[in-house]
Amino acid sequence: MITFTKIRYKNFLASGDVPIELELNRHDSTLIVGKNGAGKSTMTEAICFALFGRALRNINKPALINSINKREALVELWLTVGQTQYHIRRGIKPALFEIYTDGVLIPAPASLADYQSLLETTILKINYKSFMQIVVLGSASFVPFMRLAPAARREIIEDLLDIEIFSSMGALAKNELSETKTAGDQLALQSALLDEQIRMAHTFTTQLAGERENKLVVIDAATESTKSQIDVLRAQQAVLTEQLNAYATSSADYQSSSAKLLEYSTTHRSIVAREKKLEKERLFYTTHDECPTCEQSITDTFKNTRFELLSEKDAATHTALAQCQTLIDKYQVQTNVKYERLEEADNIRAQYNLIDVQVPIHIRRLRELSHERDLIVQPAPATPVDMESLQLRQRDIRTQQESVSTRRSILDTAFVLLKDSGIKARVIKHYLPIINKHINYYLTAMDFPIHFTLDEEFKEQIQSRHRDEFSYESFSEGEKKRIDLALLLTWRAIARLKNSAACNVLVLDEVFDSSLDVNGTEEFLKIIHTLEHANVFVISHKTDSLIDKFHHVITFEKQRGFSAIKV
Repeated sequence: MITFTKIRYKNFLASGDVPIELELNRHDSTLIVGKNGAGKSTMTEAICFALFGRALRNINKPALINSINKREALVELWLTVGQTQYHIRRGIKPALFEIYTDGVLIPAPASLADYQSLLETTILKINYKSFMQIVVLGSASFVPFMRLAPAARREIIEDLLDIEIFSSMGALAKNELSETKTAGDQLALQSALLDEQIRMAHTFTTQLAGERENKLVVIDAATESTKSQIDVLRAQQAVLTEQLNAYATSSADYQSSSAKLLEYSTTHRSIVAREKKLEKERLFYTTHDECPTCEQSITDTFKNTRFELLSEKDAATHTALAQCQTLIDKYQVQTNVKYERLEEADNIRAQYNLIDVQVPIHIRRLRELSHERDLIVQPAPATPVDMESLQLRQRDIRTQQESVSTRRSILDTAFVLLKDSGIKARVIKHYLPIINKHINYYLTAMDFPIHFTLDEEFKEQIQSRHRDEFSYESFSEGEKKRIDLALLLTWRAIARLKNSAACNVLVLDEVFDSSLDVNGTEEFLKIIHTLEHANVFVISHKTDSLIDKFHHVITFEKQRGFSAIKV
């Protein structure tokens, strides 16, 4: 249980530099009175600010500073949880947030949000919404339970029943389930990729072996073909060699015939030249009667003698020309024949040389094929991926998948149990009769004879004595206020029963000033005076009718523009 012991504040809202200090657990009931604007509700605002860093009303944080001094707003709150004493200090200009436990400062984490979370979840175990439902009623920003949305109602009930941990666990389970699903999907993708890699590696190995066999078949066939070609070429070379042997004297015979032909051709030209000389001489004696050189006359006798001699020489020359021409023709034929044989020999030799060039090429190709075969028949090279490593990784991923699948199954079950329809529903179902019993008890105590129940979805069912059904909004403001008070007291009773969000302070802000009639006020005062472990603060303008009904009265007034307690 939370026991608020003391509150002190200065420069906060209407308060000034002089701190206002209030004992919160000294009197069972306290009436707070004063004029409007005197600072009656500031205490409640200060408690809320110290706990949650915000006001009850919809006020911006800077507006909480006193508008005159405009600095050094400070609220200090002392409380006890169990046997541990806490002191909370929170300020504005300068900003301040400190939590002391048994006089020792709790170090603040890097984030103020984490510091606030530590205060709410670990120390107070109460959040702002629950605080508004079990500590304060009637402030300007107070939203009655019945005007909250079902989700907000559930949140408050879960907080009071101390089962919001299941919501947190459900959120964690949901997040982890999402992460587990993602991890499972990633593992499934990795497994599929590894399956494909293993399949491709196996296919590669099989194809590689098949390709090696095919290459060997092709190389062996090419080797046999090359050897056959070499054998054919060498056989052709042998035939050509034999043919060349038959033409062994062709060159010598051709040269001999050519020499004879040249010799007789030269002789023939010489004879023709002699013949032309004789013809020239004959022409000279025919056309000249005297010598052009010595100018002596040439006699006919001399000419006749010379003509006879020239005739004899002509006859001999014609005979020689005929014989020489016969020999030229003979050796021309022989030379042509010899030349043809020589060309035949050259053609055969060219064929031989062509084959002689091809044989080394085929021999080199044979060596290349042999080398290529040697490389192929060597042990097969390792595949680009390690098959064993892939299989080990696949087994590891399968193991992880089994683990993730098991974890996912557990989380699925946990998530179902932690949903609103799971464990929380069973707890709420267990407490609903108790909650409804308390509500109707307080309604009866305030002389409001209706039967009010909340179902598992926190929707109200209201019936009168005659079993007429009503809704919350169908009642008058005074009747609504009785329902709100009954719910407030019920939540405090449940909190005390669970010892989770129970606290000693109850603030009723102007609850008696508007909606409650005299009878309702009397009945409600009887109830609050019977509350155990409660320090009730009632803020009201009804000074005359209420002042004698409380153990203690505090009057606030304005002094020099600042709120102060009237002594």
